[in-house]
Amino acid sequence: MVKLGNTRILGHRGARNEALENTLSAFQHAHGLHARGLAGVEFDVQLTADNHLIVFHDETLQRLCGVQSRVDQLSLAEIERHLQSGHQIITLDKLAQKLSDSSQSWLPEHEVSSQGFVAPNYFLFKNLCFDSPLSKFTHIELEIKTHSRTPHSKLIQALIDYFVDTPLASLPIVLTTFDVQLLNQLRHNKFLATIPRGLLVRLPELLATASNTALQLGCVQLGIYHPLITQAIIQEAHRYNLLVSAWTVNDIEIAKQLAQWQVDVIITDIPTQML
Repeated sequence: MVKLGNTRILGHRGARNEALENTLSAFQHAHGLHARGLAGVEFDVQLTADNHLIVFHDETLQRLCGVQSRVDQLSLAEIERHLQSGHQIITLDKLAQKLSDSSQSWLPEHEVSSQGFVAPNYFLFKNLCFDSPLSKFTHIELEIKTHSRTPHSKLIQALIDYFVDTPLASLPIVLTTFDVQLLNQLRHNKFLATIPRGLLVRLPELLATASNTALQLGCVQLGIYHPLITQAIIQEAHRYNLLVSAWTVNDIEIAKQLAQWQVDVIITDIPTQML
């Protein structure tokens, strides 16, 4: 357990070491930790070939689904043919749909695939009712994954489709990315400019200018690879009214040190041990 002070704990990709990452069950697990003090979650989205946003980290399906295909080369229908350890890959709008109606049952994603497949050991929980698993959180970081092939105009349109006049718009979401071009486009888009943004930093050579870059892009937050963080870096960011989010911290002693330095957010795979 970490003495947090004002530092908030987020579950990485839901709670990566405690539930399968970026799945509905991961968010339900994280929701169960809210009463213990979990402030929120971090998760990833990326664009499919037919312009859907899926909640998924990797560029390919290899690690989680055993398929070498790239996400950006597959349609949503093609992606939904594959399961990750029995769980469906979910879209951001499916997550939004669940959030919009807390009376809906939170079923295991592997119950029925798009082809009607019923996984082994499936249990029907339709009579159970849970609160929406993100609705009580106070801080949610949504990382937008991009690469050299990303069509930014299509990505921006997808974000508009998913965020404007949807349940996601009411959540305390910060859109984070390493992609400076995307952050600049978000800043100037009339539909998305009001959604808070965060610049992610993982290279030490970018730290010296990170605060200035974030300010120029209208960001409210820096998300920094935790071994790079010093107390001086946190203090500098705070002078510019930038929050500092540390990722991904799985060492209790490091988390304690960061909390003493007054880091604003710690993202971890092991939120149960941190709380």
